[in-house]
Amino acid sequence: MGLNSPGTSSETKKMFVREETTNEAQDRISQLPDAILCHILSLLPTKLAAQTGILSKRWKKVWLSIPALEFQINLRANYVGEWSVFDSFAKPKIESFTNFLDRLFAIRDTSGIKKFRLVCDHQVDSRCLNNWLSALHNVQELDLDMWELGEFPWSPFTNNSLEILKLSCNVLLNIPSFVSFPLLKVLHLHSVTYVGGASVEKLLSSCPVLEDLQISRREQDNVRNFVIAVPSLKRLTLDFSTPEMDLYDGDDYEDGVEYKLIITAPNLEYLNLIDYMSDSIQVSSMTRVTESRLSVYKILTCVQRTAEQTSNYESNVREIFRSIPNVKHLTIGEFTMNSLGESLDSRLPVFQNLVHLEISFYVANGAILLPSLLKISPKLESLILPQVHYIRDLHNFERNMGITSPNVIGWFNPEENQVKPPQDVPECLLFSLKNVEISCITGRVEEEVELLIYLLGNAMVLEKMTIWYEEYYVSGGPMDTTNYPTARRVQDRLSFTDKLMNCTRGSAACQLDIQMPELQL
Repeated sequence: MGLNSPGTSSETKKMFVREETTNEAQDRISQLPDAILCHILSLLPTKLAAQTGILSKRWKKVWLSIPALEFQINLRANYVGEWSVFDSFAKPKIESFTNFLDRLFAIRDTSGIKKFRLVCDHQVDSRCLNNWLSALHNVQELDLDMWELGEFPWSPFTNNSLEILKLSCNVLLNIPSFVSFPLLKVLHLHSVTYVGGASVEKLLSSCPVLEDLQISRREQDNVRNFVIAVPSLKRLTLDFSTPEMDLYDGDDYEDGVEYKLIITAPNLEYLNLIDYMSDSIQVSSMTRVTESRLSVYKILTCVQRTAEQTSNYESNVREIFRSIPNVKHLTIGEFTMNSLGESLDSRLPVFQNLVHLEISFYVANGAILLPSLLKISPKLESLILPQVHYIRDLHNFERNMGITSPNVIGWFNPEENQVKPPQDVPECLLFSLKNVEISCITGRVEEEVELLIYLLGNAMVLEKMTIWYEEYYVSGGPMDTTNYPTARRVQDRLSFTDKLMNCTRGSAACQLDIQMPELQL
């Protein structure tokens, strides 16, 4: 044999060393106690963990003891055929899965299951599902993201072990009197249906230590008065974003049908509220809230709504802001500014702890109220003005929505009394504002440029201003080469940049970053 032949004693020795090393590694894994192996497998997707059962009888025993079972069946996402025959495609796969889970629950000790998560985008046999849930005697975390569930079976969960419950499906929640969840800390309900408002109150009152509540409502969920009264709550996320036109059938509005939201959560620390449904919003003081995202508005102006109702709603919205005086991070969603009315004088508290403010607005009120918001935010460090939605024909959109506004971001309202920048520079501009980010600036609207120049000239400690320039709105319509030729766009870019680069700056250390899109020829 040659010196380089794999048959030499040197190469053979290396092969034995590698094999010995591999065996030692395998032995070290085998020497781990079942409890540790079980924990390792519980970190894997259940499908992969189940495959280890073919290694040996011991591994089969281990995987059948893992405390967490998670299954995801995404048939619709992976389907490429005709939808008319989708059910024929899905039926055998669902049957195969249900048979597997039936066998699994039959051969293992279900009392050791602490977490059960099932994501399935197709109907599952309700009898099978109820049998699985009935076997979860000691489950601590239950997460069901299903196509449809029918009525939720509460009986299996009367042992009070649940700590986390997440339901995202078309399911009816009919809360029996015996239900109690003394350990439940996390409750997420998405697109569920209730027997009525009383069932919501019953469920929440059965959770004395609840800390995290998320609710996404669907239209016609049988609740008119949505009451959330949970003293222990720390995080609350509500998505009541169903458009108003989907709420009322026939003469419901004329008959006085109203949607109400009532929140009593004195220990809340985080509030994320999107509400386009409620005609009335009542909140109690939430002085511990340090972070909040608010997007509240009755999008449509119903002809039946009186001036008094509109005034009461604006008062409700202002009360939400008054209830969180110690907020540090505040995001105000689109349309919300319009719900505040046209003046904030003495109507909102001074946010002494607010350091981060993000405001989205289309309507003129947003621009008009911006100076007042800066005035009541004396410690503000970061100001973000994004455009949340991309709507190509803005003016037609606003006309259809009953909104009148001259531009996306502006300091003035030229169609009414012009509101100029405040004569007294807000305290935050003088002493604390360090970062400003503004999106969707066209540079062709005078008010936009004046806003930027004002901020640059009066923010004395500003460290960075980032501007995202865009060219999509021209004279109220979409950009094209006819109404906005390339030569004009290049000229406008240079003019915009020149105005900002050469304006007076209050902070010599301010870095100006103008993000220009690729020039479309």
